[in-house]
Amino acid sequence: MSATLLPKHVAAVLKQQKDHLKALEMFNKVKREDGFKHNLLTYKCIIQKLGFHGNFVAMENVLAEMRMDIDNSFLEGVYIGAMKSYGRKGKVQEAVDVFERMDFYNCEPSVLSYNAIMNILVESGYFKEAHKVFLRMKNAGIVPDVYTFTIRIKSFCRTKRPHAALRLLNNMVSRECQLNAVSYCTVVAGFYEEDYPELRHMNCLMICSE
Repeated sequence: MSATLLPKHVAAVLKQQKDHLKALEMFNKVKREDGFKHNLLTYKCIIQKLGFHGNFVAMENVLAEMRMDIDNSFLEGVYIGAMKSYGRKGKVQEAVDVFERMDFYNCEPSVLSYNAIMNILVESGYFKEAHKVFLRMKNAGIVPDVYTFTIRIKSFCRTKRPHAALRLLNNMVSRECQLNAVSYCTVVAGFYEEDYPELRHMNCLMICSE
């Protein structure tokens, strides 16, 4: 009797396979095995691999297949991965399209999805669009987290507004928000870029006092 083929076994092989086309071939082949059915884990593995290698046509085909097999309310992590794959390749509009389709496919975006698309927009220089996404998130009643504010700080610094970044950072401190080193370093870097030596010194002292 042959051993039962489980999704976790398939996922492990997919992760180890360096050739994304061979991984896709295997992914499709095991569907024909009696009693086997892909689950969220195997779909996520192949979508991540195809996205990493920039095979977006195949990735979108698998996404479409996945939506028919898996409850879409569980797919936020997969959509975030697809957005990031597009973002790494500079395909910003495609990343935005994935984000916008989430609602359509009954997958409610959380702060994680909003952070992902905002960061892609900021990294690509679409600062106004990132701000619109932030306002949309607030209007939806979704509470920002430390990563949301760090992305906002990065946007301020990259648009030569380090003082706005500092005000936001101080506001976070006053509200006793849980901060990370990236938030502080981003503000300091913003002042370095704009060559504010006295404020740079002040911020270094503020960081040391934390």
